[in-house]
Amino acid sequence: MLKNFLVGIPVRDFKNPMSRLQKALTIDTRIELSKAMLLNITKSFQDDSTKIVCVTNDKLVKDFCQNNTIETFSSLNKGLNSELEDFLHSYKYDHWTICHADLPYITKFYAQEWIKECKLAELVICASKDNGTPLLGGSKKVKKLMYGNNSFNNHMEIFLNEDIKIKKSFNKEFSFEIDDEEDLKEFLKNKPRWSKKLDF
Repeated sequence: MLKNFLVGIPVRDFKNPMSRLQKALTIDTRIELSKAMLLNITKSFQDDSTKIVCVTNDKLVKDFCQNNTIETFSSLNKGLNSELEDFLHSYKYDHWTICHADLPYITKFYAQEWIKECKLAELVICASKDNGTPLLGGSKKVKKLMYGNNSFNNHMEIFLNEDIKIKKSFNKEFSFEIDDEEDLKEFLKNKPRWSKKLDF
């Protein structure tokens, strides 16, 4: 089957991941958790039509991906938005999504639901509690991305100015990120199956 659905998973590094949790978790535990979430998201989105790529410039991430047969993309551009724009312009696809690597409740079921939404809409977007953009995708190719502070509102503004039809998704599984200690406490109360083997 033609792999016409592109999944980009940006991962900054495995040197100091999830830095907001440094008071609650050791560096080794944060690295272990980051790796486990990346593997879970990759496995969740994996099917005959998806091409899954980790977008990173970090050697440790690239080595980990190579050892787990995950394709990587590295850009000469600097900054997350430029790297992701370069990524999206470097592949042929009919539908696409950018998925943050710290979404713990993505399963095969929810990944397929998200893929369906992306195939049916020009753009689908959801917001995290801090107004970030954990998931974004669709069938419309975009020229510019606006990740960073207040990215949900910034994305909405730029896409509306381009007359792109946008669907908002409010599913918790698509928006809950392990971003701070409050998120971590909720995650530890409701640990998904993939995380049971983690040592904390």
